[in-house]
Amino acid sequence: MQIPDYEEDYLLFGMLFVLGNKLQAIGDVFFDEISAKQWFMLVCLELFPGKSPTINELAEVMGSSHQNVKQIALKLEKSGFVKLEKDQEDKRKLRVAMTEQCKSFGKKYEEKEKEFMQQLFCDIPKEDLAVAVRTLLKLEENMEDLR
Repeated sequence: MQIPDYEEDYLLFGMLFVLGNKLQAIGDVFFDEISAKQWFMLVCLELFPGKSPTINELAEVMGSSHQNVKQIALKLEKSGFVKLEKDQEDKRKLRVAMTEQCKSFGKKYEEKEKEFMQQLFCDIPKEDLAVAVRTLLKLEENMEDLR
């Protein structure tokens, strides 16, 4: 790809959209059973060991709206990957719990995911990855200030 003659901040801004679209397209063909966004929700569920998160907690972690996360969760529930349960203390809240089907799904793709990650990040030095992570975390922080 020919890189246009733009300032680096504008290039990075545009590249974030391009990479997001490409990752979603790759992810949508990577898994037979679910979409890339559904897979991302399953990954985010793993960030809550011990207690199933609420839809709002997942939405915050995923950087998405409550409505979008609920729609993804409903599709995953229909496919048997998660179970939606009312919170015991506040019946207005919905909690999202992994099912056994979800856990076995993760095991099914474990090796393929490792190979994908190795291929995706091949020839990128660890130091460059660390800089990229710090930059993206700072971008996220700056976006929070813009809200």
